This record gives sequence, structure tokens and C-alpha cells, in this order.
Amino acid sequence: MAELQERERLRGKKALFVLGVGLGYQVTAIRERKDPRARVYAIERYEEVFNRAAETQNWDLQATPDVEFWVGVDIDSVLQHLDEITADMEESDWDIITNRPSIRLDPEYYKRLIRERRPSARRRREPQS
Repeated sequence: MAELQERERLRGKKALFVLGVGLGYQVTAIRERKDPRARVYAIERYEEVFNRAAETQNWDLQATPDVEFWVGVDIDSVLQHLDEITADMEESDWDIITNRPSIRLDPEYYKRLIRERRPSARRRREPQS
């Protein structure tokens, strides 16, 4: 049931932003289930965590064209890059997926991304015409 719900959530997305990579299992599962044209943006604040995930998953970083890793990037740069990528997209074209253990590791960093950029949060902030 959970896998079916995840597949439905990923269907038709052009961009998927994964907050925190943990040991990489979630990123790998998303890559297997996403739309073939979708791009995954895996955001990890800590280089040590990312290195462990890359080792655990045996990622060949040169052979993963559908994933872009943002590692050790400051929050303002992540927000700017996220805005650039989603600027010409409908809100239904992208989503933010969280890795809960990573969020617990650094809640201030990841929760700011969630608060400011989740599509439903954008709708609440924008004035209604």
C-alpha cells in the first residue's frame, strides 16, 4: 500500500527534492519509482552523511544523470537554486520529500526549506486575486 501511494505521489513530477539523504535508501527507491523524465535533487547538509550514503548505495556519481546532489550547500543557496528550477513549473510538477532522520539531525536547516518551499505553503503565502 505504501509503495502504491508513493508511486502515485511521484507520478508526473518533473522534479523531486529529497531533503536529507540518510543512508541513501530513500533516494535509490525514488529513482526506481519516479517518472523516467523526472530529475531528483538530493539535498544533504553534511558531507560525512552523504559520503556514507554514496558508499552504502554504491552510487556511481558519474552515472546518475537523473540525480543532482547538493551537499554541504548553505540554506540560502539551496532556496535560490530550488526557486530557479521550479520557476517555470506548475506546483503539481514538483514535490519535496523528506528523510525524517535527517530532519531530526538538523531541524532548523531542513524545516526552513519545508516551510518556505513546499507547494502548499506557497499557496498560503501568495495573495488571492
